[in-house]
Amino acid sequence: MKKLFIALLTLTLSLALFCASHAEDILGKPFPDFTATDTEGNEFTLSEALKDHDAVLLNIWASWCPPCEAEFPDLNEAYEAYKDRVAFIALSCEPEDTLEVIAEYRRSHGVTFPMGRDEGMALIEYTGSDGIPTTVIVDRQGNAAFFQIGMFEDASRVGEALEGVLNGGKADGK
Repeated sequence: MKKLFIALLTLTLSLALFCASHAEDILGKPFPDFTATDTEGNEFTLSEALKDHDAVLLNIWASWCPPCEAEFPDLNEAYEAYKDRVAFIALSCEPEDTLEVIAEYRRSHGVTFPMGRDEGMALIEYTGSDGIPTTVIVDRQGNAAFFQIGMFEDASRVGEALEGVLNGGKADGK
């Protein structure tokens, strides 16, 4: 039992350090401008979204991912509360998730904010993340101000992350 506990503790600490190292690579640095087409045929461009919003929440996910599916209701709730100040976009990094697949997923799961594709997995590769969902919040200046690999526990955690960025802070997630 003691060996199992030590092994789990070591794994947890290793994962925390691994996630922290990814955060150090992008936090506080300019996030690359990107353009994605959403399921409605609209173009979403980071720099354009930041002209009208104080921040952008980018969620990278895949249709086969249970944690991604589980967090969408919380992201929806946060979107409804923050959509006047924060632009949201969820981009699938799964090559087989076509815009048609994503549109059906969005409809069947009641996702209210834009969804599209991370073409060529460019954004997930830029973050260095090897897990999904991955969430990045980009501040008004275009810098990555929040980074998290893994799902949010609930909508209040999304709100806390957004408030931290909107109030001038930066932090990594779990």
